[in-house]
Amino acid sequence: MRILHIIAQKPGQTGSGIFLLNLIRVAANSGHEQCLVAGISINDKDYRQDLPENLLFIPVLFETEKLPFPVPGMSDEMPYPSTRYRQMTEDMLHLWKKAFTLALKEAAGFHPDMIIVHHLWLLAAMVREFFPDHPVIGICHGTEFRQLALADRFSAEVIGGCRKLDRVAALSSFQKEKIETTYGIDRERIIVTGSGFNRDIFYPPASRKIDGSIKALYAGKLSAAKGVPSLLRAVSRLPLARSDFQLILAGSGSGYEYDEILSLAGNCPFKTIFTGSLPQAVLGELMRECHLFVMPSFYEGVSLVTMEALASGLRVVSNELPGMREWVGTRLEEEGIVEYVSLPALRSIDTPLTEELPAYEERLARGIARQLERLKLFPGVPQAGWREMVRKYSWESVFSRIENTYHEL
Repeated sequence: MRILHIIAQKPGQTGSGIFLLNLIRVAANSGHEQCLVAGISINDKDYRQDLPENLLFIPVLFETEKLPFPVPGMSDEMPYPSTRYRQMTEDMLHLWKKAFTLALKEAAGFHPDMIIVHHLWLLAAMVREFFPDHPVIGICHGTEFRQLALADRFSAEVIGGCRKLDRVAALSSFQKEKIETTYGIDRERIIVTGSGFNRDIFYPPASRKIDGSIKALYAGKLSAAKGVPSLLRAVSRLPLARSDFQLILAGSGSGYEYDEILSLAGNCPFKTIFTGSLPQAVLGELMRECHLFVMPSFYEGVSLVTMEALASGLRVVSNELPGMREWVGTRLEEEGIVEYVSLPALRSIDTPLTEELPAYEERLARGIARQLERLKLFPGVPQAGWREMVRKYSWESVFSRIENTYHEL
């Protein structure tokens, strides 16, 4: 089978990009021929490093004379310089559409059997119009709902185009319901694929001891929507000696939110380490060195990195995000491997009310403290997390569900 993958932003540097790369990896292992259309910066020198050698890659190059602005991102704060869709002028939008139209024309020469487009957004609507006679499957990653509110001038075009997709893939049952009500897409055309993890990268260490500081890890974008400022304020409340705890922030950020995070880290009573963005293999190694993973994000579709942390034998403290209990299951909560923290009231899809933050940060601090107590009593590797993830989730099964959907069309 010949598969065309399409994403408007950079592959590999966000949750949706990691999802994309793993679909490509699994499809390559199955012997499928593949082509990728993606937006990247002209300054990205190593953009092919995670792609199979025989993949046909058609990049849409930003920060060039033809596209003189950074790659637009589905989140307002991306882990690299980006353009916000709501701030795009009509001239920018015209150039953006022209560039992707040229890339899609080139990709048509690949003669795809199936097209997978990521994000139910502007590019998905364009792809449906450009390939009216090809099976097109759109994958929802959750950030679309926020963009529909923030950049609502695009909502009619987006919803009208995405309603015509042959199938839409949701990451959870909760997300399926939201797609149905928001986009008006018949539920029969929405499949739940779930998500996966790469078991060759994310697996538990043979043993884990606490020699010195307990290492707590956060991995993801360093932004307010991801709850990183609240995490730093919560950690600062912990009644521990400085030498007993350290926080590792794996990811990157930009702008005034990143400046705030640096300032909070500077005032944190515990050692705070910034690693920058990490390749998946390096992140897997880091997870095996840590004891605790914290996910303070105020909004996620399905948190891939939390799944990877559980597969790496880490205890987890996580906000109780919609749909999360569904994919985590009850066993890990009952065994104390996952500790949930109730969300603050939100002003918008991922922005909490300011007056709610102190009480939320106190709850987050208590959740972290409870896991630290469990770690002192049981410092070893909770194998149940790994077994549960292996049983329920793999990229092979995700791709299989998409492939089966294509064969049913």
